[in-house]
Amino acid sequence: MKRLFSFGKRAPTPPPRVPSASEGVPGWSPNQSYPTPQELTQMMPGGVYQLDLQIGLGGMGAVYRGRHLQLGRAIAIKILHQHHGTDYAYAERFRREAQAMAQMNHPNIVSVYDFGIVGEYLYYVMEFIQGIDLHQSICHGTTPPLKAIDIMVKVSDALTYAHSQGIVHRDIKPANILLAEDGRIKVADFGLAKRFDSQLTMLTQTNMAMGTPDYAAPEQYDSKAEIDPRADIYALGVVFYQILTGLLPRGSWHPPSAISGCDTRIDAVILRALKPEREQRQQSAEEFKNELLAILVAPAAPAPAVPAPFSQVPQTASPANRPASVAKPFAGRILVLEDDVLLRNLMSRTLKKEGYEIVETSDGSDTVKAYSEALLAKRPFDLVLIDLTIPLGMGGARAMQLLRQTDPQVDAIVSSGNRSDPAMLQPSAHGFADVLPKPYDSEDLVRLVKLVVERRRQRLGQTTA
Repeated sequence: MKRLFSFGKRAPTPPPRVPSASEGVPGWSPNQSYPTPQELTQMMPGGVYQLDLQIGLGGMGAVYRGRHLQLGRAIAIKILHQHHGTDYAYAERFRREAQAMAQMNHPNIVSVYDFGIVGEYLYYVMEFIQGIDLHQSICHGTTPPLKAIDIMVKVSDALTYAHSQGIVHRDIKPANILLAEDGRIKVADFGLAKRFDSQLTMLTQTNMAMGTPDYAAPEQYDSKAEIDPRADIYALGVVFYQILTGLLPRGSWHPPSAISGCDTRIDAVILRALKPEREQRQQSAEEFKNELLAILVAPAAPAPAVPAPFSQVPQTASPANRPASVAKPFAGRILVLEDDVLLRNLMSRTLKKEGYEIVETSDGSDTVKAYSEALLAKRPFDLVLIDLTIPLGMGGARAMQLLRQTDPQVDAIVSSGNRSDPAMLQPSAHGFADVLPKPYDSEDLVRLVKLVVERRRQRLGQTTA
């Protein structure tokens, strides 16, 4: 579930520290206590590590700076409580991250030296990178185009190597790209890594391909899809766009050249990387890199007078070449409450293909308003899809209460990854027509929507349009 950073009021001085997404899930306050550097030093086996500073703390773990006393080199140690986050198998992810990284040796990938278990904690020892991550850099401002290309070329090199080892990262984002003070670029956090050359899926749950929503490729939300290196290509496109513009390419987005004044040929590279259909993207990190290098060696292309906005929806063919297709008949009106932008877009696209008219909302108050306005306009919704958890707005439970007050005949499907929520266990007791646990695939979504809409029409004595 996507969450945004949220800060309380602070004194005017000193200025607030720029947060790092690597400090945990944004918006979630860490509720797990971790040992002090001194305590962890005493806990580590062999007495070879001396830790002096905790440099990262989040809901998923803590990171410490220290030294290997015998070798005299700076190291960082990441720890995770074995019993923390069991719903999403964080402990198993942690082991796999260490194993995946320890197997790789590349100048643009953070090296792992050791890993194991100490007391109640899992840990791994990695090289210490003095610097900041790309997320922090973006918080300070956009990156000049030439520097942005240099960063993306090095990240592409790291991914080309990882992919050659049969590993797809699946969570490329600014917080996982480290910028060392000496100019080195390092890719970190292979906690969601997956082997695509074997049957080992490295999923955190059965049939669940996770990732950070704004950077995850569409296929990562399809529980039946085989995730391959092209998922990392999609993330490269998002990161490249973000470091150039400071924005995320959501909905209909303007080309980066229109925002940052960069070479217009970069627009084509990013647009291709962000194609929803992976067959239309660059087919490898090496191909992505080569397109960037071609921009550096050839003269710059002139900028268009008025750049048109792009869309993540696939481009349609020209009327002369457009294949003949028969549009499905109108199936009904559906109101969607979902704060995850990517998931909401995928839901909308899936249901529109089935003939449904979709209205999207990301806050419960907007959902209630849209539903009420539709009733007044005599264009009521046949169904409402409700996500229970909306961190920065009215949640699904409260929205459903208000919807039932507005229209006792409302039909809604409740959806959440928290299957123990009372509304998920007893949906009818909370006014819901049915329940759709996350994760789910498009077939589950379409099947349940059709079922509930048909039940509603039978109850109200309506005929199918």
